[in-house]
Amino acid sequence: MKTLRRALAGLVAASLFALGTTGCIRVWSHGPAETDAAPSVSPTPDLRQALVDSTGVFDRGSFLYTVTGGSEDIVGVVDLASESTAAKFLFDIDGDPGTLEFILIDEDVWVRIDYGDELNKAAGIDSWSDKYLLLDPARVPDVLDIAAGESDSSDPALAAVLFQAATDVRDTGAGTYRGTVDLGKVTESMLLDEAMLEALGAAAASIPFEARIDAEGRLVELSISTPAAGEIEARNIKIVYSQFGTATPPRRPTAAQSMRAPEAAYELLTD
Repeated sequence: MKTLRRALAGLVAASLFALGTTGCIRVWSHGPAETDAAPSVSPTPDLRQALVDSTGVFDRGSFLYTVTGGSEDIVGVVDLASESTAAKFLFDIDGDPGTLEFILIDEDVWVRIDYGDELNKAAGIDSWSDKYLLLDPARVPDVLDIAAGESDSSDPALAAVLFQAATDVRDTGAGTYRGTVDLGKVTESMLLDEAMLEALGAAAASIPFEARIDAEGRLVELSISTPAAGEIEARNIKIVYSQFGTATPPRRPTAAQSMRAPEAAYELLTD
């Protein structure tokens, strides 16, 4: 049982690391976006700034995002007006699907942990795996510090920071850009995790990326391609942004959907 709980706690910790940059909704202005679909011969600094400018959309309204290709798939939403964010992490645990959800609204944080019937019963969480658990901030200060985030960006991928660390940027046409980036300078991005960065070592300093900007100058896709390293296989991790200004904000769970977090939940979150 302790082994299973450690495994589940590890998944919780990994997801919290990924969630960290979305928890605190602040404004970070980048200035107007300027893009050109035609191939460019401008020097890398100009192209890099064009990419940074494309992330200004994350300072306004709301948006939906999906992350694929990493250790888990993620679907999330950010809404600046209500200072809220939510994310659902989809895991595979020994061939069985599992989900971990977080909702942050103002100072309130809910988590829902569901690893399928068999694992829920083995871990003793089956009686509340269908509930959103309201956390007591005093019980999980480290968790809430991670969820609050240290970044001034509402973008979970920290694309602006990634672009600022980019080199060899090329405009390949149709709003698509390619280059390389030092991932060691973007450690809080949802596209990364600590295990990946540690395994990559010095190779993290030059990782290929591809970005796509739409006709309105907004970043809509970003992917990084990491090589196999240690026990981690090669990955092409992509985040897709959509529903700018129209995404449905996170809602507080109803009384029927939620309960105060039991002791077992705190054990998972703080183990």
